[in-house]
Amino acid sequence: MLRQLVRDHTISNQEELSALMKQRGFNVAQATLSRDIREMRIYKAHDEAGYFYRLPSPDAEIRQTTGLRQVDSIISLEFSGSLAVIRTRPGHANMIASILDGMKSKEIMGTLAGDDTILLVLREGHPHSEIEQFLDGIFPGVKDKCISK
Repeated sequence: MLRQLVRDHTISNQEELSALMKQRGFNVAQATLSRDIREMRIYKAHDEAGYFYRLPSPDAEIRQTTGLRQVDSIISLEFSGSLAVIRTRPGHANMIASILDGMKSKEIMGTLAGDDTILLVLREGHPHSEIEQFLDGIFPGVKDKCISK
């Protein structure tokens, strides 16, 4: 039900999501809703109208169910202007970059991956904190690995 609501509606916060769930006969606690959002890798995206929930791409969902948690592959995240660099364990950069490319985000224009390093080209008008939040929605815990605060 949660996936269907996020797919079919523009939902900007958990209160709106909870109200839609109640309309359909599901009375869900906020803590449960937060956990489900995190476990389903639903994340907040941004466009000219504001923030809204989005589902991960099907390819990203398949990759997320294989092997270790992707955030464990990430060593650090660092920003410089309209660029960001993600350092990964050797051999993991392409997997992480592929997941990011599959998200087709409005925040990230593109990625370039080597063996253990990913260069992210960021779109104009998105503060680093917004990019961190976006990345943390995909790879929970990556905000703690940011070294350029």
